[in-house]
Amino acid sequence: MKKNKVLSLFLALTMVVICAFSGVCEAVAVQGGSNIAQNQGASSVKLSNGKVGSTSKAKGIKSGNYMYYSIENKIYKVNVKTKKSTVIYKGKANEQFYGLTVKDGWIYCTKEKLRNDSDIFTYVFKVKTDGKSAKVLKKGWQPTVYKGNIYYIKQRFDDKTSEKYVYVETLGIYKMSLSGKNDKAIKKASIVEEFIVYKSKIYYTTFGSSTGDFCLYSIPITGGKAKIMIRSDEHFITNLMAYSDYIYFNWDNDQESYNLYKIKTNSTKKIRVASKIDLNCISNGYIYYTTKKGRKDDLYKIKISNNKKTKIKINEEITDELYVEGGYMILEIDYNKPGSKYNAALYLCDTNGKNGKVINTFYAY
Repeated sequence: MKKNKVLSLFLALTMVVICAFSGVCEAVAVQGGSNIAQNQGASSVKLSNGKVGSTSKAKGIKSGNYMYYSIENKIYKVNVKTKKSTVIYKGKANEQFYGLTVKDGWIYCTKEKLRNDSDIFTYVFKVKTDGKSAKVLKKGWQPTVYKGNIYYIKQRFDDKTSEKYVYVETLGIYKMSLSGKNDKAIKKASIVEEFIVYKSKIYYTTFGSSTGDFCLYSIPITGGKAKIMIRSDEHFITNLMAYSDYIYFNWDNDQESYNLYKIKTNSTKKIRVASKIDLNCISNGYIYYTTKKGRKDDLYKIKISNNKKTKIKINEEITDELYVEGGYMILEIDYNKPGSKYNAALYLCDTNGKNGKVINTFYAY
């Protein structure tokens, strides 16, 4: 997973989340890499569950023949059969959208607003899938739709002042109704690195700036006392995903050589799954991951039931994130078409790497 891109392009893929969640997890996962919301500006790519300052993963469920994604200030839908993309919403030039979740005809996502080339503000945003009724709900980011509520990272900042370098304060994990009402704190915290919602619990990671500890916690979606599952003073805990009562995650002190672990949702004992792989997605009983081969990423999948590994051959150079759902996957590739002003593209194909086609192009720094 690349960490070295400049904060200028935001690319977000999501698949429609339906009422009965299945497979990977029951809601969108939120990833914050090393800063969650405070340090904004470390990376450029935001893929479905992205956050400010970090590359992240897409989560969701494909509905019908469409997937939804965003590039910069535009939200698209793509027909997985025809592979034709259509713009459904366009924001202002200084806005970006990522972390899309689609449910009951609405898109919920993070809207990021750049002001004066110095301040970045994030908002929980929703818009209908026909592009109408756009609305900001709250200050914060990464809306996770689960059982009729939105769980998100709440922020506090003054977006009315004319001063530069406005302080952005993270307040913790909150929930609200789908209309933005009944806002309530689930876990107050100044640093939350990443969270997912699974079977009526929230699993989240923190980093103690004073202690240097990385921790994985669980807490009921109703709030209450958080339970610590893992504590480490030297290893990152990232890429949280839930599947079949296990939380999967990458765990290492080197972001380029993550090891894959899992932990039972009611346990404190982690289990090593594989070495030096970058977890990208879990879908329909398979773990999808990449390994580095020079600048290029090689793509594999492991069947969870028997640990059988298969290399997925793509006739393109994979450069970044992979997203899988409903028999399809979208990934980022190099784009070197002569005469083009773009150097990267989104590529849609089936989970065997077949029947692929470029669905959009962009410039990646």
